Amino acid sequence: MNSPTVLDFKLEVVTSIHVWDGERRLIGLDVVPLKSEACIVDIEKIDVNNIGVVPSSYQKFEESIRNWIETGIIDCSRKIPLNATPRKAEEVKLLPPLYIPASSLKGYIRTALLYHLLMEAASTQGKQSVASLLLKLVNLSSKPEVMGREVESVFMARPRFGKQGGSVDMLQQLHLAEPKATKVSSSINRAVVIDVNGNLVADPLLEVLLPGSTLEYQIRIPPLASQNSVRIRGKDAGTLSQIIQLYNNLTPQLLSKALSEFGRAQLEHELDRVKKVSQSLASKGFDLSAYKDALELLASDKCIPVRLGFATSHVSKTILLAVDQVAPNLSQQVRSTMSKHVGRTWDELTFKLVNMDRRWLGLGWAKLCTT
Repeated sequence: MNSPTVLDFKLEVVTSIHVWDGERRLIGLDVVPLKSEACIVDIEKIDVNNIGVVPSSYQKFEESIRNWIETGIIDCSRKIPLNATPRKAEEVKLLPPLYIPASSLKGYIRTALLYHLLMEAASTQGKQSVASLLLKLVNLSSKPEVMGREVESVFMARPRFGKQGGSVDMLQQLHLAEPKATKVSSSINRAVVIDVNGNLVADPLLEVLLPGSTLEYQIRIPPLASQNSVRIRGKDAGTLSQIIQLYNNLTPQLLSKALSEFGRAQLEHELDRVKKVSQSLASKGFDLSAYKDALELLASDKCIPVRLGFATSHVSKTILLAVDQVAPNLSQQVRSTMSKHVGRTWDELTFKLVNMDRRWLGLGWAKLCTT
């Protein structure tokens, strides 16, 4: 039996990245500002025997927590540099213990491979053939989060061997180990979401991984699957068989190619957006010249550009960039439908930024290098 191929990757943060740990925390209770730091408090772990009577109001509880910290009755689970002025009882989103869990990177790999397959199929089978297939699979009458579920089901499933029936997810055996943090620093910063006219849409408080932070990942790719497992019939047999053929030959080269194509497509797209509005946004106090420089430097790097985490964009989490090129009419319908469901400014009309040392930089950018 053939052994899996093992790949070692190093991910280095270029701008800043936030992956939310899923816990809702509030300034003054779970996160207590202490001059230039924030003390993270595990309220559930506070020993009531040490604090006496529990305060009856939020204000008194907030004052008591600060006093308990200063007198050493309770400890900070960790302290994080604070580079923002928090508002009273404001929600704060923190990073998980693994910073960027393997599941986040695997989900990104999944999207990159699907992007590559669509573009490859459009190149060899023709855009019309792939567009026709997408039109059948995308359900515009459903909610945005399930609109493309059938696309993923068809493109990411492989028939089981022999007479077993059913299908198996093509990335099920792709094992991605949890990251090893080799050099990590973070801080709590205020991010801003602005529209293309410079109007503020939101300004969440986030703990972000800072530029230069590095994480190491190990990917195990299973041996090549038997081509006999492919049994596709019907009108779309040619397109689907080719897609499955590509997945059955998932190699380190294909993985790197897919990640590179997807990352560079996003990079080109974001650079184009920045160039179009940089002058007008600068007049509103948002100078994006440093962000543009960082993207251009990333574009010239030999490593693979990636965009991960919270408050990035739909194009980094979906195959919309591929749909734009293969089926532009469908793409417009998807965007229109999503806007109606979401009920707020469309993602492509906003920028998500963090001020780093007086430089506005977009969230989520990193580079993935083989080691």
